[in-house]
Amino acid sequence: METPRHESATTTNILPNEPPEPQKPKEPSAWEQFRYGPCLFLARKISARRPIHLPQPPEDAVTVVCISNTYGKPQIPPGDVLVHAGDLAADGSLASLQVTLNWLKTQPHHIKIVVAGRRDRYLNKMRKGGPHWRHGHRRKGNWGDIIYLEHEKVVVAAENGRLIRVFGSPYSPESIHSVPFQYPRDKNVWNKVPKNVDILITHTPPLTHLDSLEGCWYLLHKLWKRQPRLHVFGCAHEHHGIELLCYDDLQNAMEQIEVAGGGFCNLMKVVKAFVRSFSCHGVEAKTQLVNACIVGEESEPHREPITVVI
Repeated sequence: METPRHESATTTNILPNEPPEPQKPKEPSAWEQFRYGPCLFLARKISARRPIHLPQPPEDAVTVVCISNTYGKPQIPPGDVLVHAGDLAADGSLASLQVTLNWLKTQPHHIKIVVAGRRDRYLNKMRKGGPHWRHGHRRKGNWGDIIYLEHEKVVVAAENGRLIRVFGSPYSPESIHSVPFQYPRDKNVWNKVPKNVDILITHTPPLTHLDSLEGCWYLLHKLWKRQPRLHVFGCAHEHHGIELLCYDDLQNAMEQIEVAGGGFCNLMKVVKAFVRSFSCHGVEAKTQLVNACIVGEESEPHREPITVVI
């Protein structure tokens, strides 16, 4: 009789119906981007070649560490100021909020400033009505030395003695039904942003800048008027990074073609503005924009906090 064969003890057992690893969506190639929007593609390439440099930092410069949409506890580098631009609580509850607050309180930064975001329903003033409910429940959280701004300004003193003017707001234009801190897209809520602000913190991005056209036009208009040294925001997960604003003809032309989605006439405006700006042998940026989203798309690794000097 033939001896039955035995499977090797080293054979790997494969679990049935095991879900595959999620795949990150493939980025469109340069040719695909050109084919679907040639004028916009060329305008972006032209604008990116414009030389921009940051101004020399002042003698009393401070380092600002920027984070947003954390839903966890990323490693935070040292700095003078820690800014969190919203979505503090993963599930919007007080318990989840307190976990984040406890983690933020352990950070060594001299100044910690936060605003809420669209996930932070516990802090939403529209949830239960007026300011008495809002401020009463806000006090239930243990905030420690964290400064929470809800569409208001504050002046803080850095360790080197420099006074920093900050305005912070959790609001964003309506895009998802029944989430906190949203306003109608045709409503201007940014009249309170003061002059001479050093750091502007909002949960929403300005329209056409690191935003997939989900940002706020009124906020962009206010940026042109106020021109803060630093604008930190979150919300748009897919556009983590830094952008420099000069508030000139080329920026204006790029904003127009981004909103329009292209157009030959808009491209010609970009080309003309680029030629004029290039003749200046470098333009000094007035504002650093930071999309500080730590969490990106599904299956994408978490990003690092962004540090800037102002």
